[in-house]
Amino acid sequence: MRPVMAAVVMAVSLSVSGCVSIAEHARPERLPIVDFHTHLNGDMEAKHLLALMDRAGVRTMVLMARYYANPKDAGYGSDMQAADFARTHKGRFVPFVAGQRGELGRLARWEDPESASWYLRESEDKLRSGEFFGLGEYVLYHHAYDLAGWGQLGGEVRLPADSPLMHRIAALGAKYAVPVLFHLEAEPEQTQQAVRLFEAHPETPFIWAHNCGRASAGQIRQLLGRFPRLMCDLGGMMVTSERGGYGRYWPKHTPYVHLVQADGGKVYAEMLRLFEDFSGHFLLGTDTAHTPALRSYEERIHAFRQMLSQMTPATARRIAYENAERLFASRRVQ
Repeated sequence: MRPVMAAVVMAVSLSVSGCVSIAEHARPERLPIVDFHTHLNGDMEAKHLLALMDRAGVRTMVLMARYYANPKDAGYGSDMQAADFARTHKGRFVPFVAGQRGELGRLARWEDPESASWYLRESEDKLRSGEFFGLGEYVLYHHAYDLAGWGQLGGEVRLPADSPLMHRIAALGAKYAVPVLFHLEAEPEQTQQAVRLFEAHPETPFIWAHNCGRASAGQIRQLLGRFPRLMCDLGGMMVTSERGGYGRYWPKHTPYVHLVQADGGKVYAEMLRLFEDFSGHFLLGTDTAHTPALRSYEERIHAFRQMLSQMTPATARRIAYENAERLFASRRVQ
């Protein structure tokens, strides 16, 4: 074992309950967090989000609106709502141009980008304004789910990652030097689609959600070594008391799902080595897509602090906030 990794492993301590304790370098007063993968619904109030962030030690939250109708939500989230939060609370919220829009749900839109020209024009206008810092989340391949207790459900989504529309979106990301964040389970066919997209747009900063589609540590290592602008967010990859979540085998257990942490919070050794070796390529995110998920917001951040406790302090800083702030600073306004 290399000395740096030995030091990391030796630093991990377990509480009486078997859960990882929070190390000194990962405590809220020492380590601010940028929550890079969070959503915005119409019934999420800024004051509520700020109160949760302050209690959890979160400096900044990325907001990706969800333009979906749901009887449990008080209307859609919107890009203008996200931008208003950012203007009113300087430095606390960072808006992205939303990729989750019901009108984009049809495969024909992705095969014929002219049918989504309205979306491309709107997106470029928003990026040109200087108020938006990214594009996404684009849900390309997602298994169906039913959160019965929350009254929320989602159907199976299968959109090609290397579609003509996705290529146009990637070109916008390169033009304005903003990240393009997408959800794609890393199954063999989908991974090949993603690779073709990355090859075609080497200047685009891509963020592949949920630890690069919950790929294996070895597969992620190969991808990051090959595509220097690729990043993985750890959206929802922590283990909490909730039954579901991307940190477990949800919403579908397949051979292609690889987890980051075991129950109790200990990071698997191969994932920990990956984070240390490619510390400049990872971001945190709670992925509170549905408003009821905010009830467990502080627990989700606490679980991330358990994860960060097992890393060297320098790596923990990069993943907690430095990588995110570097991306925010790189944006280009035409």
